Parts: sequence; structure tokens; C-alpha cells
Amino acid sequence: MRRLPARILSALIALVAVGGLATAAAAAPRPAVSWGKPGVSFEAYRADATACLRAAAATDLTGTEPAEALVLASRRVETALNSDPWSVAQAVDAARPDLSVRQAREIIQARLDHCLADHGYHRFRLTDAQRRQLNHFSLRQPERQVYLHSLASDPQVLASQAFDETPTR
Repeated sequence: MRRLPARILSALIALVAVGGLATAAAAAPRPAVSWGKPGVSFEAYRADATACLRAAAATDLTGTEPAEALVLASRRVETALNSDPWSVAQAVDAARPDLSVRQAREIIQARLDHCLADHGYHRFRLTDAQRRQLNHFSLRQPERQVYLHSLASDPQVLASQAFDETPTR
């Protein structure tokens, strides 16, 4: 895959981020789900999460539709920058990089989901009360992980809050 020039990549990311805010605001909220395995120790829970996150982050997107679309978009933006800088926004709009970024995220999310499923984890839906409690913790707070583990390892929570959407292969 052709590497995107830094200035073009920065412009695409900025435009996607601005457009993404409007898209995110208009999108319907996804159900809050997490992954659990009955009786899993905290150490195994963290190790499995770390291994799966690393595997997902290492996903090679070379040759995928979103990667190819972003390469094409970068070429169009580069051409616009060299010929008519005012048409850059039109080139970005036509390329729809927000769609490509979303598709790339979906590929990486699928890799993460498959890894967790392969490690014996199952999805479960968080209740409103559980989501409110979770929102009291910052993403990096150790208490957040301890709280999530308390839910994710509880067989009763997993049975009563099972999320029946299984990742497809």
C-alpha cells in the first residue's frame, strides 16, 4: 500500500474528525456491551484483553477496501493541492474518507471480537445502572477495570445479560 504523505494524512484526519463529530451526534447509540467469562481471574482477564487488543492493533489493512479508498483519496487530494487548492475539500468529500475510516475500524473491531471469542469470552449487555457506575471512572482508573471484571466474571450477570449478537467470521 502506498504511504500517505504526512500533510495529506493530517488533512484527511482533520476533515474526518470534524465530519465525524456530526456523524456521531446523529448516530443512534449502540447498546453498551462488554465481554466476560464466568470465573475468570483478574490476571487472566487483563492478560486476555491485552493480547487481543495487541492482535487487533496489529491488523494489516493493506489491500482492504478502506485502505485502497484512502490511498485513492490521498492521490485525489494531492492532485487538488498541486492544481487547485480550493478543490481539496471537494476531493475529500467525493472520496468519503469517513466511510473508509469507519470500515477500517470495523475490520479491527471484528479482529478484537474474534480474539475474545476464541479465548472463551461472551458478550453481555450492561444495564443502565452498570453504565452509570462505569461512567464514574475514567478510562485509565484501575477501579474501572476492577468493576468491569466483577461484572465480566460473574456467571449470573453473564447469563441474565447475555448479548446474543455473535461475531461473524
